[in-house]
Amino acid sequence: MNYHTKSIDETFKLLEATEKGLSTKEAQKREKHFGKNSLPKEKEKTLIRIFLEQFKSPIIYILLIASIVSVMIKEYSDAAFIMAVLFINAIIGTYQEYTARKKADSLKSSVKTYVDLLRDGIKKRVLSTNVTIGDIILFESGSKVPADVRLIEASELFVDESLLTGESINVLKNHSFISDDINLPIGDRLNMLYAGSFVTKGRGKAVVTNIGSNTQIGKIATLLAGAKDKKAPLIVRMEKFSLNIAQIIGVVVILLIFLGIYQNIGIKELFFFAVALAVSSIPEGLPVAITVALSNASMSMSKKNVIVRKLSAIEGLGSCTLIASDKTGTLTQNRLKVERFISLEKEFKNPKELDPIILSGFVLCNESSYQKKKNGYVYLGDQVDIALAKYAIAVDEKYANLKNISNKIHEIPYESQNAYSAILYETKLGNVHYIKGSLEIILNFCTLQKEEKEKILDLNKQWAQKGFRNIALAYKLSDEKTISLNNYKFLGFAAIIDPLREDAFSAVQTAQKAGIEVAMVTGDHPSTAFHIAKELNIAIDEEEVISGSQIQEWINKGAPEEEIASKRVFARVSPEHKQKIVTAFQKLGHFVAVTGDGVNDAPALKYSNIGIAMGKSGTDVARESSDLILTDDSFSSIVNGIKEGRVAYDNIRKVIHLLISTGFAEIILIVLSMLFFLPIALLPVQLLWLNLVTNGIQDVTLGFEKAEKGILERKPRNPKEPIFNKVMISRILCGGLYMGITAFILFYYLLQTGYSQESARNLTLLLMVLFENVQVFNSRSENLSIFKIDHKKNIFLLLSVIIAQIVHILCLYTPFMQSLLGVEPVSFIMWLYLLGIAFVLVIIMEVQKVVFNFLRR
Repeated sequence: MNYHTKSIDETFKLLEATEKGLSTKEAQKREKHFGKNSLPKEKEKTLIRIFLEQFKSPIIYILLIASIVSVMIKEYSDAAFIMAVLFINAIIGTYQEYTARKKADSLKSSVKTYVDLLRDGIKKRVLSTNVTIGDIILFESGSKVPADVRLIEASELFVDESLLTGESINVLKNHSFISDDINLPIGDRLNMLYAGSFVTKGRGKAVVTNIGSNTQIGKIATLLAGAKDKKAPLIVRMEKFSLNIAQIIGVVVILLIFLGIYQNIGIKELFFFAVALAVSSIPEGLPVAITVALSNASMSMSKKNVIVRKLSAIEGLGSCTLIASDKTGTLTQNRLKVERFISLEKEFKNPKELDPIILSGFVLCNESSYQKKKNGYVYLGDQVDIALAKYAIAVDEKYANLKNISNKIHEIPYESQNAYSAILYETKLGNVHYIKGSLEIILNFCTLQKEEKEKILDLNKQWAQKGFRNIALAYKLSDEKTISLNNYKFLGFAAIIDPLREDAFSAVQTAQKAGIEVAMVTGDHPSTAFHIAKELNIAIDEEEVISGSQIQEWINKGAPEEEIASKRVFARVSPEHKQKIVTAFQKLGHFVAVTGDGVNDAPALKYSNIGIAMGKSGTDVARESSDLILTDDSFSSIVNGIKEGRVAYDNIRKVIHLLISTGFAEIILIVLSMLFFLPIALLPVQLLWLNLVTNGIQDVTLGFEKAEKGILERKPRNPKEPIFNKVMISRILCGGLYMGITAFILFYYLLQTGYSQESARNLTLLLMVLFENVQVFNSRSENLSIFKIDHKKNIFLLLSVIIAQIVHILCLYTPFMQSLLGVEPVSFIMWLYLLGIAFVLVIIMEVQKVVFNFLRR
C-alpha cells in the first residue's frame, strides 16, 4: 500500500487505527497475526558448516597433501594419524568457534531498542520488536525509527535516511504532504518515515504501516543479513602474520630442498622435512586462540556493565590515555531534584509559596509524561523535565491534569543546540507562552533592566558554584498564534541538584593512577561544572575550565590544539564543539575515549578512538555510533572496561608468546638437524602432535588469565606499538633458542651415544612436550616472576598442563599410539632428568625478565 499517497484519515481507516493508539488487547492480537517486528536474520551456521570451515587454512592444505603422499608411498599409519589429528583439531576448533558465537549472540541480544508509543491512550515504552501495525509511535531527537510509519504530526522533524537513500543530508518531514505519484522515490516521501532511519531533530507522531520483512529495509534484509561480520583487527593481523610466515617458510623449504638434493638426501625424506618445517613454523592455532580470548573478554566486560559492539575496542582500551566524559548520569546519579526556586526578589525553599503561574509553567513547558499508579506517579522522559514536574505535582495533584485541560497551539521542543524549549497554550486567561532552558539563553528573550540582568547572572553564578544546575523559566500573555522569542517576563530559575555517584571519585582516581587523564565535557554552567570537577579531582584550578564562548573563539582561531592541552573542564559545550575537542586531543597524541548519549554526540563518538554510549539514557543513534555501551551509564564501568581491555590484550600476548616461541624452537631443532647432516629430529606427525594436541590443549587456557597485579597502575600502551615489540621479541628469542638448541643437543647426544633414531626422537619429543608445559607458565606474565604469580587463579591452565602431560604419557604405553607417533615407554628417572632440563627454561626466562626490567628503567 502506498501510504504516502493517502491522507491521515484514509491511513487510519485502512489500518483500522486511531490517534489514541491500539488497546493492549488489540496490539497482542495484531502481534500474533502479523508476527514480531524483526528483520530476517542471516541463517545461522550449522555445526557441520563450522566443522568444514576448520579445514580452510594453508597449514591444513599442506597436511592434507602430506597425508595423500603418505598413502601413495604406503605410509598408512602416518596418513591415518595426520587425518586423525586434523579431525580432532577440527572438532576442537568447531567447539571453540560455536561457543564464541553463542557468547557473541547473547551479548547482541542484551542490547535492546525501546520505543515510545501510545497504548490504551497512554504513553508507554515497549521493545521495538513488539511494535505492530496501527501502533502510534512518538519520536524525538535520537529516536531510531522501528518500522515504516505514516506521519500524523511533525514539529521541525529532520530525519537521517542515508541507510536507505544514500543521501547524507537530513530530510525535513511534513505530515501534511500527500503525493499522487505511487512511484515517488523514498527520499521524496515527506510524510513517511522508514525503519532503520534516525530522527536527528524535532518531534513527531506517526502510525505504523509496515513491520519486519514488509518494511523497505526488510525487502533488502537478505543483502544486509548476508554481510559478513568484520574480524577484529588483531585477528586480521595475526592471520596475515601466519600467511607471511608460510610464504617465508615456502621459500626456505625450496632452498633447503636444493641443499638436500645436493647432499643426496632422498625425495621422501626431503618431502617430510618440508612438511615438518611448515607444521612447526605456521602458528595454526593462533587466530582461534585469539578469538576465544576476545570472546572471553567480551563476556567478562558484559558482567561489569560494558557491552562490546566492536571487538577492536577491546584491543584499543589498553591504549586509552584520555576519557572525555559527560557529567550528568555518568559522574552524577542523574536523579535530579529541585532544591530551591530563585526569583529576582526571593529565594523559595517551600514550593507551596510559589505563584501558580510558575508551577503551571513547570508542567506545561515540559515534555515528560506521567501516570498515576497505586504507589504514586510513574514518570517517563528527560530527567530535568521529570524533576520539574515532580516539584509542581508534589504541591498539588491538580497540576498533573493541567495538560489535559489545556489546548496546546504551538511548541518548540528542546534541542541541545538551542538550549531551550517553548510552548504556547490557550487558557482561560488567554494565550500563555512559556519558555525554559539555559539561563543565559532565556535572559535574551526577556524584558529586563541592565541591573536586573546583572543581578540574575550573579545569582546564577552563586548557585552554580555550589554545584547546582539552574533552569530558567519565563512567560508572557499574548494573542500571538505562534511562539515568538521576545518580550517574556522572567520568573526565576530552579536550582537543581544531581548528587555524585558514590563510586565516581574512586573511579576517577583509579583512572588517573592508570595514566589516563579525565576531562569533563558538559552543557552545564562553567561554575557548576568546576564545582563537580573539583570534588572529583578532575580539575583543581579555574584555569583548567573553558566555557562554550571561549571554545567558539578557539575554533574561530583554527582550533590550535596546544591551547586546550591543559584544559580539563569544557562547559556549555555544543555538539559541534565536542567533535573539535576530541580531534584536538587526538592531535596532541591522546588515544581518546568519549562518552555520549544524545543524537548530537554521534559525530564525536564516531571520531573518537573509542566511542562509549549510554545504555540507560542514551539515544538509539548514539548507541549505533558507539564501540561500547554502558548498561548502567556509570563512569566506574568505563574504568572496569579499561581494566578488562588491558587483561584481554595481555592474555592475547601470552597466547602469542607461547605459540610463537615453541614454534620457533621447533624450527631451530629441524634446521640444525639438517645443517649438521643428521636425520630429521622430529617427524611431521610428532610435530603435529606437539602443535595441535599438547600445545592445543594448553594455549586457549591462557585466555582465561585474571588481571595481573598493578594492571591499572601501568601507563597506557602506545597504540602504534606492534604486538612483536622489544619485550615480545626478546622473550621469543630467549625461550625459543634455549628450547631449540637444547633439544638439538639432546638429539645429537643420544645418537652419538648409541640410541636409535626412533629412541632419540622419542626422548626429544618428550622433552619438547615438557618444554611446552613449562613455557605456558612462563607465558603468564611478561614482567612478574613466575614465583610471584598466584597459580591457583587459573585452574583451567593447571588442569590443561596436567592433561597434556598425562595424554602424552598414555601414548607412550599405548601400542596403537606407539606405532603412530613412533614413541615408546620412558623410565621415571629419564622423565625426571628431562623435566630437570625443561625446568632450566624457567631460569632462562626469569633472567630475561630481570635483565629487561632493569634495562627498561
